[in-house]
Amino acid sequence: MLTDYFPLIHSYYHRSIDDDNLYNAKWGMLIQFLDLNDCSLKPFEGVHFGIIGFKSDKGVYINHGRVGAVEGPNAIRQQLAKLPWHFGQNVQLYDVGDIDAPNRSLEQMQESLAKAIKRMKALNIFPIVLGGGHGTAYGHYLGLQSSIAPKEQLAVINIDAHFDLRPYDQTGPNSGTGFRQMFDYALTLNQIFPYLVLGIQEHSNNLFLFDFVAKSKGISFLTGQDIYQMGYEEVCLQIDSFLADQEYLYLTIDMDCFSSAHAPGVSAIQSLGMDPKLALILLQHIAASGKVIGFDIVEVSPPHDIDNHTAHLAATFIFYITQILAQNALMALK
Repeated sequence: MLTDYFPLIHSYYHRSIDDDNLYNAKWGMLIQFLDLNDCSLKPFEGVHFGIIGFKSDKGVYINHGRVGAVEGPNAIRQQLAKLPWHFGQNVQLYDVGDIDAPNRSLEQMQESLAKAIKRMKALNIFPIVLGGGHGTAYGHYLGLQSSIAPKEQLAVINIDAHFDLRPYDQTGPNSGTGFRQMFDYALTLNQIFPYLVLGIQEHSNNLFLFDFVAKSKGISFLTGQDIYQMGYEEVCLQIDSFLADQEYLYLTIDMDCFSSAHAPGVSAIQSLGMDPKLALILLQHIAASGKVIGFDIVEVSPPHDIDNHTAHLAATFIFYITQILAQNALMALK
């Protein structure tokens, strides 16, 4: 039985629709609920996505950010429910519930998320994780890593203004340490940690982090200004170069990467963030690589949002990423 796990007991969706009338359908009409602790479940055939929430911003609090991301999963769900259904009858979308344990440590919750992700992968359900703070990332990473062969590398692309490579020996894990935890985990496997960060803001990262990156093989980045100056075609070539020798990819999107004009409801606001339209081109290109095995969106903080702008933007990214992932998966089944 999964720990700290709760299937949904109330609906953010509206599930009344004639199955033959998909032209007017919305996600909220067709999302089904699933209990990962149901022992009768067998691996599904076909294309299946599963939404799971990670309801914790403890790492944000430890990292002195603006708390509120614990409410992110439900806010994003409410926006997802309004999206038009473009999958036809060939894709199934589930909401499997939440990892939610206010009295447990972040480390314990990360372990619980990892087990839930492993369970989803075993059922042939592609995980879409809704954070929560960016402490979400390490649990998601561990779950994906455990679903592939022990000797296989799991590459990571992080859309983020921050490296999140801070040491955690004194503070413990928090929202700024997840990728350092991944780096250290890769070391235990005698592997290099393949990590690409897109959208770094120099004024949001201290020199220690830039020094650590410079000395660490496998880690690369482009600043937000680099991406703006280079244009999407050149950035896509850089992404292709990073992915050339990789088979499996974990994609994570921190909403604080985007300008506060587009994403005001985040844990750490960003004045010089990326343009979401440019980011969407890059995200679709990454999804089209065929190597993504899980993705998440984190740091949506509804108490600081304005008219649900940030939650809606997060839901919109999910809409477009899943379209590409579904097309790839359906083509692979033919």
